[in-house]
Amino acid sequence: MGITIYRLVDGQIREAQVPHFGYTREMADLAAANMLHRRTRTLVSVLGIGIQVATVMILVGLVNGTLEGISARLESVGADVLFQPPDASLILGATHAVMPTTLGDAMKEKVKAVREVSPVMNWQVSRLKGNPESINLWAVDYASYARISGGLFFVKGRAIEGPWELNVDTILERKYGFRVGEEVDLMGRTFRIVGLSQAGSGGRIHARLEDIQEANGTPGMASFFLVKGHSPQEAGELTLALQDAFPGYKVTAIAQISEQLERTAVGLREFRTATTGISVLLSFLVVLLAMYTAIVERTREIGILRAMGATRGWVVRLLLRESALICVAGILVGFALAVSGRSLLMDMFPAQDVRLTQGWAAIAGGLGLGGGLLGALYPAVRAARMDPLRTLNFE
Repeated sequence: MGITIYRLVDGQIREAQVPHFGYTREMADLAAANMLHRRTRTLVSVLGIGIQVATVMILVGLVNGTLEGISARLESVGADVLFQPPDASLILGATHAVMPTTLGDAMKEKVKAVREVSPVMNWQVSRLKGNPESINLWAVDYASYARISGGLFFVKGRAIEGPWELNVDTILERKYGFRVGEEVDLMGRTFRIVGLSQAGSGGRIHARLEDIQEANGTPGMASFFLVKGHSPQEAGELTLALQDAFPGYKVTAIAQISEQLERTAVGLREFRTATTGISVLLSFLVVLLAMYTAIVERTREIGILRAMGATRGWVVRLLLRESALICVAGILVGFALAVSGRSLLMDMFPAQDVRLTQGWAAIAGGLGLGGGLLGALYPAVRAARMDPLRTLNFE
């Protein structure tokens, strides 16, 4: 099906068929041809949307990686309950040593459901081998810690036993090339690495509780306690019993840490809202500029299509289809950039996890597509309203 037109060819009138202006395969072919004809503009638009999609995925992935990393390391320890001082943050790097270690004995005396308690002092290491870092060091009483967790899994060496000894995880080993027997300066003291442990449990560095208490001048103090009951199924009852016995303290079931972090992390929702809002704005502006420029460049072409019978709706659909193709290409490029960016960040900062999830990939892609189509709407409507006679005379 098509439209019959007549044109003068070599002094003779010839008949020809052109496609009708319905929603057909020809429209898709024309949209793709327009993209390929103006490769530079298309490439810039695709990259703009791709960078926006990758930015959303990586920024949100950094936040999710930090929060999920905290909950995963706590869950892998094997404790049932995290016991903290009043108003403490679940982000353990912000927890200070303000509780006496004698609270552990008090828990065992007051709450019969408590089987084991292990005090932990959390220290934020800000410099390692002369490089700025942000790494959680857990100072532990290794005997009670091992009764709760089963102990660290060592790929080389052994657990801490004597004064000024350290266990370092495999992520820091890969980044800094640590070896068993190597000496490390921390907190103005010289420690010796005696074991390299599998990453993913507790802190990235483990030291003796007494050593860190002495180094920072807080003898007999801890940042939090890991508490284990007689059965994991009784974690809820253990949590309630500790809350009743020690009112005012923050008691959280380990199984609920991830949910609690998601709900209480200050600024997380605001950050996500700002990130998604900026991404929509970027997509809108990139496509708006690209499509507006395209319409100015193709004013005569649009006039010819209108003169041949193309309706306003057909022109709008054509330009929106072209915008959709650009957006889809940009989204795919964005996914590739996000995966590459994650690999680069993990190589540069092994201690920082970046969690790229299918859910946020879909959200980022949807934002790119929605923002792009919204940006193309005004130029498309403007093109459809052009007077065919004026556009044919456009220079």
